[in-house]
Amino acid sequence: MNDPPWPTSSPSAPPTDGDVVGACPLDCPDGCSWIVTVSDGVATKLRGNPDHPFTRGGLCKKVNPWLDYAAEPGRLLHPLRRIRPKGPGHRPDEAFESISWDDALAEIAERFSTIIERRGPAAIWPFAGTGNVGWVQGAALPAGSRLWHHLGVSGHQVTICSVSGHVGLGYSMGTATGFDPEDIAHAGTVVIWGSNTLVANQHLWPFVEQARAGGAPVVVIDPVRTRTAARADLHVAPRVGTDGALALGLCRSLIRAGARDVDFVEHRTIGFDRFAASVERWTPTLTARTCGLAVAEVERLAEVIGARAPLAIKLGQGMQRHANGGQTARIVSCLPALTGAFDRRGGGLVYSTSGPYRFNTDRAAGVDLGHRPRHLAMTRLASNLAELDDPPVEALFVYGANPVVSNPDVGAVRAGLSRPDLFTVVAELFHTETTDYADIVLPSTMQHEQLEISDSFSHLYVHLNRPAVAPPGECLPHTEMFRRLARAMGLDEPALYASDLDLVAALLDTKAFAEAGITVETLSVTGWARLPETAPPYLPFAERFPTPSGRFEFASEKADREHQGLLPTYRAPVEVGRTDDDPASGGYDPASGGYDLVAAASDWHINSVFAGTDRTTSRTGKPVVTVHPDDGERDGLVDGADVEVFNDRGSFVATLRLGHDTRPGLAVTTKGWWRMGVNNTVAERDSDMGRGAVYHDNRVAVRPLGSRGGRA
Repeated sequence: MNDPPWPTSSPSAPPTDGDVVGACPLDCPDGCSWIVTVSDGVATKLRGNPDHPFTRGGLCKKVNPWLDYAAEPGRLLHPLRRIRPKGPGHRPDEAFESISWDDALAEIAERFSTIIERRGPAAIWPFAGTGNVGWVQGAALPAGSRLWHHLGVSGHQVTICSVSGHVGLGYSMGTATGFDPEDIAHAGTVVIWGSNTLVANQHLWPFVEQARAGGAPVVVIDPVRTRTAARADLHVAPRVGTDGALALGLCRSLIRAGARDVDFVEHRTIGFDRFAASVERWTPTLTARTCGLAVAEVERLAEVIGARAPLAIKLGQGMQRHANGGQTARIVSCLPALTGAFDRRGGGLVYSTSGPYRFNTDRAAGVDLGHRPRHLAMTRLASNLAELDDPPVEALFVYGANPVVSNPDVGAVRAGLSRPDLFTVVAELFHTETTDYADIVLPSTMQHEQLEISDSFSHLYVHLNRPAVAPPGECLPHTEMFRRLARAMGLDEPALYASDLDLVAALLDTKAFAEAGITVETLSVTGWARLPETAPPYLPFAERFPTPSGRFEFASEKADREHQGLLPTYRAPVEVGRTDDDPASGGYDPASGGYDLVAAASDWHINSVFAGTDRTTSRTGKPVVTVHPDDGERDGLVDGADVEVFNDRGSFVATLRLGHDTRPGLAVTTKGWWRMGVNNTVAERDSDMGRGAVYHDNRVAVRPLGSRGGRA
């Protein structure tokens, strides 16, 4: 059981000395190419790849300390078995004992086999998160798919991040894939909608600045005056969740101003006349009232967007994390369609570039090995653990995920994970709030210690990450864990024992990759390559849209059949963005107090990865929540004091900041903090499309810590 998880003569064998090209695996659009310098088998330096067209030699401050994280004293190095009750009441060294891999795998195999015999394989749920978004070790395939298909366990739906926008854009554009983000440099007008690009997509910013140098105004639409908004030529801050209303109002204004591209609309779209009639009610007055803006702001925004072609919209994931996020993304896509931007280099909309990564996923995942009887959404972890009974979930295998931090309704998640009959395995780098509930903990490798193939959702390059060093202690790649588990379960299917190189080769086994000459061997030399069929200028809709009609669909019969409406229409969120005088808003009175809560990307960590390490906490201090000074005065809140943010679902504690970067009625914090519990307050409720999460459809109250009263 101590054999290395790679052939020592292969491209996946770590070298003794030299530079090794790899790629960052974290859940960030940029998908950076990096170089690890190795000396005598030790990684001594990490830097961005200067030869990569998107990375351009720089990494972010979240990733620069990567090698420090790898060497942290708290890193998990050996398998562990729980010896104390589940929950956060004990130190890790009290709660667990160290065991061998043989013993750990034997226990997992025995428990899984017993559950399969008694309840059936669907009672096992492999819960893969986006701590690693790679295609071999990470959540993209996800890792272990061949074993899971062979066993026939419950399928896992990764719905936690961006699914609503993908589904919504699918109705209008046929895909969430848009223009090459590098081509934003050719835009006439740049709109960054719901993305703090300088924090969460920083390698895109140089291309934005190129566009601005060419005369393009940069517009940011975001409820918060973020770092990115502060650098914009125009910042518009609508109420949370009202972006769809704003987009409809802008469509009406563009149509009335004669800014639509008549030829494009006539020949490349369908349903325009019905759509144009439907937006007539969205006057600047109604739009402004619904969005909490001045009429002049709406009119100015429409003027800027329509003045200089082509229009390029970078749509972020944050704006679709509410009850009607999918519908909102669908509406926003109508703006570049009206102006004919999709046919021009640097024009259109980009939400994700994941579409052109056409790997042979069926072969790599082994979908022919068995049937998955049901599919469970990761955003419904608490309710699935509490309510499923045919069969109930009796085992979880959690990897690349920290659901006690990242999932909605953390209190209910904790209750589900506390079930005494639930057997939970967690593969991790460090002890987290989720390992507090694990029966078995398995030590994982980090990216520079494993073989991986990586994509991006902000550029068009495929990466091969070669291991630069051997793993420390007894850490193993996820793939090797699953190979060893298959052996421990006595399974004799040869496909379950494919090497990591075999899996990479399977992913690249397509005609397009073959014709482009992209193979394991070529990638092991260069580290990256431009995707097939994306040579610049990349115009994905030049011939047709991948919709049923082949055109951009203002009116979608597919959406209508799926009960999402023939036309894109504004639907108010459930909790946030309310007004007192618009019937569409549900009649919420903003004078009643309380706050719409936004938990945005952190400057210091990506989601919860590394957020609890000593290296990170030494830089970040304590979590902060910011509210407008007028709200602070109303609620007796003092700058720098600790406050409780709460609703009927739960609460968390943070340090208060008063600032004008938030609009009145808005509370702003950042996500991913360990031992904070921002998601204690978030409802486990499905969005309108794809079962996405509703992190930004969250109403809270704020009070001084230790006080009583207040309401959300």
